[in-house]
Order: sequence, then C-alpha cells, then structure tokens
Amino acid sequence: MTSNPAHGVHALIRGAQLLTRKELRPFIIIPLLINLVLFVLTAGLLISQLDDLAHFLGGLLSDSKTDTSDMSVVKAAVTNVSEWLAGIFRWLAWLIAIAAIVLFFAIYGYLFGIITNIIAAPFNGFLAEKVEELLTGHPPPPEALHSMIFRTLGREFRKLMYFLGWGILIFAAAFLTSPTVIIPAVLTTLWGAWCMAIQYVDYPLDNHQRSFSELKSVLMRKKFTTLGFGGSVMLAKMVPILNIFVMPAAVAGGTALWVERIWSDGDPGKGPNGRSFPVDPAPTAKTKKWPKGIEGPKDDQ
Repeated sequence: MTSNPAHGVHALIRGAQLLTRKELRPFIIIPLLINLVLFVLTAGLLISQLDDLAHFLGGLLSDSKTDTSDMSVVKAAVTNVSEWLAGIFRWLAWLIAIAAIVLFFAIYGYLFGIITNIIAAPFNGFLAEKVEELLTGHPPPPEALHSMIFRTLGREFRKLMYFLGWGILIFAAAFLTSPTVIIPAVLTTLWGAWCMAIQYVDYPLDNHQRSFSELKSVLMRKKFTTLGFGGSVMLAKMVPILNIFVMPAAVAGGTALWVERIWSDGDPGKGPNGRSFPVDPAPTAKTKKWPKGIEGPKDDQ
C-alpha cells in the first residue's frame, strides 16, 4: 500500500466511528472522565492567561513598548524579543501575532495531552487491545494487569523523554529561523504531527511489546500516512471541548491504522521478548473476513 496523508486522516475518522461500537464502551468511559476533569483544570489555566496574551498581542501590533515589569522572566524575554523582531520586520507583525496565537493554543493542547496520556495510559492500552480484537478477531497475548500498568506507564515516560529531548532542538531551530516565519511554522507543525502519531500508534505495538525503535521504524516507512494521522490528531487537540473526545478516538484510530494500513502491508513478526505476534496478514477488502459491522480497508490500486 502507498503512503498517503489522506489514509492518516481517515484513520482518525475511523477511530471515532469505532467508538460507537457497544463492545468498546466500557473501555471509553474512564478515559473520557479523566479527560473531562483535566479539561476543566487546563481550561481554567487557559482562561487565566488570555489577558496576558491579549496584552502581548496589543503591544506587538502597536509602536509603544510593553511594560514587562510585572511579567515573569520568561514572558518578559519573549515579549522583548518579539517586539524587537516586530520593529525590524514591522510588515510581518500580523503574521507573528497569528503565530503567537497558534503557539499559545498548541502549548495548551500539548499540556492537556501530556497529562491525560500519562494518567490514562493503562486504560488506553486496554482500549487498543479491544479495538485490535474487534478488527482482527485475535487479541494481543495475555498479560497480568499489574505488569501491563507498570509497562505502559514506563513507556509513556520513555515517549515523554523523546518528545522533550527532540522538542528542545526543534524549538531552538524554530527560534533561530523565526524571522522567516514559514520555516519555524513548518518545523513545529511536522514535529507536532510526528509526536501525535508516535503517541497513539504506539499502544497496539506496545501491547505486543514491540520496542520503541521498532515503532519509529514502522512509522517512517509510512511517513506521509503517519503525518496525516498525527496532524489531524494535533489539530483536533487544539480545539477546546473537542479535545475531550480526541484521545479515545486517536487510540482507536491509531490501532486501526496499525492493523489496516501497516500490519496488513507486511509488518508481521514477533516482539523483542519473543512473544507471539500474529503472522497472518490482516483481512483485506478482498478476503472480506472482517467482523460483522466492521468495514475493511479498500485495497490501493
């Protein structure tokens, strides 16, 4: 199968459709409740910062200097640098303002996502397991509950360290190229999409105890599909209220992407610990062996 961004976008839509299946409802309730509580907390934090954002944008689009005496060191530094850039590239002030707004909501989305992913990781593992069983008829190998909880939490921190490590380099490169506007926008968008794909396609692979390096290798082979899926998740997470429902849809969609677009395209095998992994390819539209009520993927021409 070819790598196509549209396949990735369709995977998220497919995940949302799968959530309507009654077999999955018990595994969706707890993650949704976690999301709801954290949404209230992070929304309160977001609202508390809107005045500062409005003050910053007002100063950016005017010729007067912004008073930074009451700001934190970080906010004052960002304000001073932005005003300096705006003074040199006055004609880019509106583009800088738009980029600041996007960055503000992106940070909100990342903060919301990081917290919910760590807390809900074990529940997301169960959901991915049930989605895979629903799609293929074969669940991942059984595992003790306590073992799965510790493993999934450890995996979340492994991903977090990866995101933070490379994220610092990406944002440093974006800052250095900020006068160009386009380059940092492209860098941060691609990085955000890649992170979202890693986050949610990881659950089915982790259920088979496949390594983090294998996950990255698998996604690189389908880089355009990967970025299409991650980009659609990233955009959905930036929308308040909608982001409450994005996580379970992304888990289901990432599992469907793995089963229907990656595993079915020749990625069977065994996990690093020798645990069995299904060696028969996933059902296709031609074999028509998908469970009742589940639409199989269309074969690419």
